[in-house]
Amino acid sequence: GRSYCVRTQRMLNQCLESLVQKVQSGVVINFEKSGPDPAPVGEDGLVDSSRPINSFASQPWHSCHKLIYVRPNPKTGVPVGHWPIPESFWPDQNSPTLPPRTAHPVVRFSCVDCEPMVIDKLPFDKYELEPSPLTQYILERKSPHTCWQVFVSSSGKYSELGHPFGYLKASTTLTCVNLFVMPYNYPVLLPLL
Repeated sequence: GRSYCVRTQRMLNQCLESLVQKVQSGVVINFEKSGPDPAPVGEDGLVDSSRPINSFASQPWHSCHKLIYVRPNPKTGVPVGHWPIPESFWPDQNSPTLPPRTAHPVVRFSCVDCEPMVIDKLPFDKYELEPSPLTQYILERKSPHTCWQVFVSSSGKYSELGHPFGYLKASTTLTCVNLFVMPYNYPVLLPLL
């Protein structure tokens, strides 16, 4: 937040100009940790098993309400996405209405290191996360070749957590963290393709 006290037309124009410069195009997401904390990483970037893992103490990076930047296509000016973030329910044809949902999706991330998966000719969406305690924590781990899978609770028919629909991954230069959105349950789908 910020507030403006506008007394003149000129002041109004200055305030609007100031606000326009601060507007970022993006979507707000609630990121929530699911499962235990990852093993601590030493200075060399390798897992340090001598340091204890404290999974029960809440850390600022466990829960973040942050923006993902949705960049417009440079040619058209319109953002393009191929895959949706899953809904937090399994569709029921007998239900006359859709269940209520939060304005900002709750995306759970698992701190288990996985291999990032992509295959030729299958599109994916890549969104940069706004800096936060979560991005700082991931970047400090200095692991740009591993990723953490993301889920939406109750998105699957038979499991509470649902299936992964993408992953969080530090950029190779360790300057930012990206959310890769893939087809739902991509670890099963991609090997089949």
